[in-house]
Amino acid sequence: MNPLFLIPVVLITAGVIFMISMNKKHKTAKAEIDLNFERTKYDQYKQELLANDFSQLKHWMKGKSIDAFTSASVPQSTSSKIQEIVSDGIKNVALSPVGVKLRRIETDCFWVLSGNDLHFFCTNTVGELDEHIVFDNFRIEDAKLEYGGVLKSQLGIYSKSSEEYLPKTHIITFNIDGSPLSLEIHDRLNYIVDPADVLNLKKQLEIRAKYRVVGERFTAILQGKFSNLKAA
Repeated sequence: MNPLFLIPVVLITAGVIFMISMNKKHKTAKAEIDLNFERTKYDQYKQELLANDFSQLKHWMKGKSIDAFTSASVPQSTSSKIQEIVSDGIKNVALSPVGVKLRRIETDCFWVLSGNDLHFFCTNTVGELDEHIVFDNFRIEDAKLEYGGVLKSQLGIYSKSSEEYLPKTHIITFNIDGSPLSLEIHDRLNYIVDPADVLNLKKQLEIRAKYRVVGERFTAILQGKFSNLKAA
């Protein structure tokens, strides 16, 4: 038998063994994470992430307080509606000051709650600040909040077994002079695995836990300030 025919067999066998090994390591690392215990470290993780992974938020806020923060996104429906307005050249007075800025949906966005103001940040493709929109307490008191489920733009990217790592959303809809503007609030901060940590499953899960603990508290803190935002 030509030994070249054995190469695919060896590669497939090695791949299967590797996957089995990684699955076992994932289960072991996951079992070591007690999410309820991690939630007791919210204040510690919040300060840690603001000092390191998300230090740009402090820079963008220019000294203003950061009571809570999490990841955000622009729904496809909102982006499409705004793009139609721009493409058709329609001068929509209600949407133009805010909505036209929100055409990009594929880059990182963030929410920051500071006092009674909500700050929405959008970045460009290299992570630099692109847009900063502030919704004051009058806008927030007139807004509505509803559960949006798993982030739709990420469906299909992950396997079913990894669905637990997908962000779940709440959709906050503002009334901008009679026109609705909907934006998504994530229940965790967006995590992209560092290539250097691809095989370090324990570190990945520890970071995911921190990002979730800090991100998921955002909605509860927001609702604590604004009773009208009790999710439908």
